[in-house]
Amino acid sequence: MSPATITGFNSMLPTESHPSPGERFEHTGPGWSSTAFYAPWHAGPPTPKYRWSMFDTAAQAVGDLVRCLDDGFAGEQSRQAARVLLDGGPPGELVLSVSLDWVCVVYQVRPGVHLSDAADAFFAGWRNAMFDRRFELINANRPMIC
Repeated sequence: MSPATITGFNSMLPTESHPSPGERFEHTGPGWSSTAFYAPWHAGPPTPKYRWSMFDTAAQAVGDLVRCLDDGFAGEQSRQAARVLLDGGPPGELVLSVSLDWVCVVYQVRPGVHLSDAADAFFAGWRNAMFDRRFELINANRPMIC
């Protein structure tokens, strides 16, 4: 499911060009990665922006997501969302509701699994579990880990 050409339009990239600590330029597990999903509550599938890099630990993937959010790729609440991640406790699989339009996930990629497949499956499971509670997140109008 990976696109033929990875560009800034279909991936989330930090503005700085140097790699994040622990960043590996692989697309299959084992490892950890993050993905942002645009329009997570609209009918039909959301639009993913994959982070086309793997990390050895969840902490490294969270740190990388903080770098991406600090750049403001997900709107005006991006920097506030980065602070929520920094204060959010021990890293592991997580979902960060940035705004009405953006949800970011940090997820584990099992050995031999492509990071986009792992991201899509993790997000779909979370979305199904949270669908009845989606208005709590929408009405919160602030970034939060859920």
